[in-house]
Amino acid sequence: MTKPSFKPPRAPRTAEHATELLERVSRLDGEAATIASNRDAAIAATNAVADSLLLPVLEERSAVAGVLEAWWSKDGKSLLTGKRKTVELGGCMIGTKAASTSLTFTADDFEAAVRALQAERWAKPYVSTKVSVDKAATKKALEGKHGEQLRTLGFGTSGGADVFVLTTVAQAGTVAA
Repeated sequence: MTKPSFKPPRAPRTAEHATELLERVSRLDGEAATIASNRDAAIAATNAVADSLLLPVLEERSAVAGVLEAWWSKDGKSLLTGKRKTVELGGCMIGTKAASTSLTFTADDFEAAVRALQAERWAKPYVSTKVSVDKAATKKALEGKHGEQLRTLGFGTSGGADVFVLTTVAQAGTVAA
């Protein structure tokens, strides 16, 4: 890690000194926003150049892949041996892969079918039930009529730590970053 190229300020002892440091923070935030904006503009320009070079390459690749897919489905499979579905050819792997299957459901009432499945003893491995606690409602209820019962069950709240805040205030008529 490199050493800072500035002299760290002393802690303020007066409101005037704190005000000077806060004005310094505001200037530094402005400089940082300018640098970030310039970086973003440079990246955008670089991406535009790269995209203009990449587009014809991707279009040609897509066209070649389309021709190869048609060839593969008609004649290319003759290159396969055994149970393999792909072959290495010309520095590439070409072939097919098995499509994944999805569970489908044809009945009209999914919830009723799930309840019926849950009722079957043999179906236990096929049904999972997820139970969760509504945290917001429970925190609120701790202050209400069920608070003591919830605390008896082990529920409670813990306070978060206050966080130091230091942000630049947007000035009227300026553009905020």
